[in-house]
Amino acid sequence: MFTVIAGTVLLAFVHALIPNHWMPLVAVARAEGWKRKEVTTVTLLAALAHVVGTVALGFVLGMIGKELVEEYGESIAMVSSVLLIVFGLIYYTVNLPHHHHSEQQDVVAYKRSKSRWILIFIVMMFLSPCLEVESLFLSAGVYGMGLVALLGVIYAIVSISGILILVTLGHRGVNLLPAHFIEHNEKRISGIVLILVGILSFFLH
Repeated sequence: MFTVIAGTVLLAFVHALIPNHWMPLVAVARAEGWKRKEVTTVTLLAALAHVVGTVALGFVLGMIGKELVEEYGESIAMVSSVLLIVFGLIYYTVNLPHHHHSEQQDVVAYKRSKSRWILIFIVMMFLSPCLEVESLFLSAGVYGMGLVALLGVIYAIVSISGILILVTLGHRGVNLLPAHFIEHNEKRISGIVLILVGILSFFLH
């Protein structure tokens, strides 16, 4: 149980570092001259939309995990651990390259009113749930919906806080060097976390 919680914290943190979760906000805020309060508000709305999309899907998978353990017994816990390892291997090996283009080009190409920018960010973040952490919600369902709910809360706190901090720093002009590394290795990092959680869950259950 602890390994699933720790894995959720790590994945939420890594996922928040992905540039496409915060860099577009920074680019638009700078180009449009948004005030700090406006940037914070839009960031919170976008991050909340991302969390809602991720946790909603997570609850569905958690319920599936709960139903499986009720039907097949404790052996399903071992299966969920193996699945985590399999998902981890998939994420580690499929580290697709990212398409690069300048932030300024994005802003110029998609000039919108403030309300439309807000809608774009909310929809974009809602439709890009953290798929890596969904497998942890499935595993958490084996322990009951209480743990699934706890993971939802933990994921929300870490993700929203992380995205808000990164956007705030980026808007202030702080050079976030790790972003480049995360952008190229996010799948591998997520894969390693899932593999470790799967292995620990298998032996500690």
